[in-house]
Amino acid sequence: MNIKILLGPSKMIFKMKSQKLRGQNIFCALLFISLTLFSSIAQLFAQQTDLPKETVRFSTPKTLYLVGEKIWFDAEVKIGQSASPSQVLYAELVDRFSNSVSHTKVPLEDGKSANYLLISDGIPSDQYLLRVYTRISPYLDLDLGIAQQFVTVINPKIPPKLTSSNSPIKQGLSTAVLGQVSPSNPKSAESFQISFTNTEQIIASGISISNRYLDGEQIQLSSQETYASIEQRTLLPELFGHILESKVPKADTTLTYFLSLHGKQSALYTDRADESGQILFDAGGLSHWDRLIIQLEDGAEMEGLEIISPVITTKFKEGFEFPSLTIPPSDLDYLSQLQKAAVIETYYLENYSMDSLEIVTGFVADHTYFLDDYTRFETVETVIREYVPSVFVRSQDKRKEFRLVNEAVKSVFETNPLILIDAMPLFNSDLLSTFNPKFIAKLEVLNREFYLNERVYPGVLSFTSFENNFGLYPLEPTARFFDYLGLQPNIELDKSQFRRPKVDGKFPDYRSVLFWGKSENVPIQSSILSGDFVLWIRYLDESGRIQVSKNKFTIAP
Repeated sequence: MNIKILLGPSKMIFKMKSQKLRGQNIFCALLFISLTLFSSIAQLFAQQTDLPKETVRFSTPKTLYLVGEKIWFDAEVKIGQSASPSQVLYAELVDRFSNSVSHTKVPLEDGKSANYLLISDGIPSDQYLLRVYTRISPYLDLDLGIAQQFVTVINPKIPPKLTSSNSPIKQGLSTAVLGQVSPSNPKSAESFQISFTNTEQIIASGISISNRYLDGEQIQLSSQETYASIEQRTLLPELFGHILESKVPKADTTLTYFLSLHGKQSALYTDRADESGQILFDAGGLSHWDRLIIQLEDGAEMEGLEIISPVITTKFKEGFEFPSLTIPPSDLDYLSQLQKAAVIETYYLENYSMDSLEIVTGFVADHTYFLDDYTRFETVETVIREYVPSVFVRSQDKRKEFRLVNEAVKSVFETNPLILIDAMPLFNSDLLSTFNPKFIAKLEVLNREFYLNERVYPGVLSFTSFENNFGLYPLEPTARFFDYLGLQPNIELDKSQFRRPKVDGKFPDYRSVLFWGKSENVPIQSSILSGDFVLWIRYLDESGRIQVSKNKFTIAP
């Protein structure tokens, strides 16, 4: 039997794999032991206030982007010298008014992640703050827990608005020379060499098109000098996966909320609201979904239910200014070349790896029916009556209900089982009985008591559709549907692709990034994109502070 238990306020996951158990006493004993053990651990964890601080760092190969491009980033999260146990990293674009305009959630493996943030076509041209953090790092230490720098986004359809100019960013800019290119001014589509000195100090480096609209490109900013405040929230360490937070204004701590996540896979989670109305669901090993549904037990109303965004809420310090963005008409040809580069670079190879954690469905069915193996009937009631002998259809108060045989004690349950379609709970058995299952692929039946957190159900009826779309079953009127993306897939990025043209490429070589790594002395082949480029090097100085060294050069046509 596979069991997944999400312990109320603690949000800790218990997974157990054993042989299929028919004896209720053994099952209940194991369940009681596991609940008691993990409840104790959860209470100790909740009392822990002095959590270790996370240090977040990241690099991105360039700072000048057009909408539709991917902002690639290579991030690392540490606690001291060890990898952080956090499993989720957030990358976010913030505008000059402190508004979050885009964000993504990506998986961390051993404290590291190489991934991207896709720039939406609806983002206006402007300077933006790109920042990276975990769910808890900003609250434990504002300066260590957020890494950020400015990037320039250009949208040809939404030109920049006029803004007041300000002084260029100088903090963190070093005059030290830690790397150089040879020859100093290479030609387009020709090879040149890069070399580094003091490589033990270097954190990250790259060669990219120079951002003529941002004087302080690749300089990362101190949170202490950037933010006046951060909105405090409950600490939610994401040690297993993403934690979804929701809230209701009037909390009834006795009622159970059901969350179902849907994408390539579906999964069901439950929780109860605490005294403040907070409801938490730990998605655990399930990473990729694009929508979710929240319901209250028995299909009751959920007035005022809201999903709380996981991104941080900050206020900039008085006097902290974004650089202005001014694009003169003479730059149109230059931007036309960059637009060609943006289109080409979206075709770079991305290898999406599978989730590392197994998704536990919750039970092993006693009986499984593939509906295509039988005569197709027009209602679920007829399907049940014709070839599912361990389930009975009964009428009560002029409504159809389902009664399952309890095979453990050779009796019949007296109430409806837990009914699911693609992991979404159903509470209207009368509507289900008349539903046409033509898009349903499989029916699984559990003819025993089923334990889901604190609840005990008289068996399970679980339907699975062909397309993971509920078989077009209508959503319950009281259910709440949200478009809510899960984690992006893990990505294996071969950074050597930036150093040379794509073999047998179908498009002209307009690479705007020629190198992205640490301190490798390697040959580079420039693209046909000419103009000003920059070799930037981020390193630690003698005092341990992060500095940036920049060496600008020109690639001739």
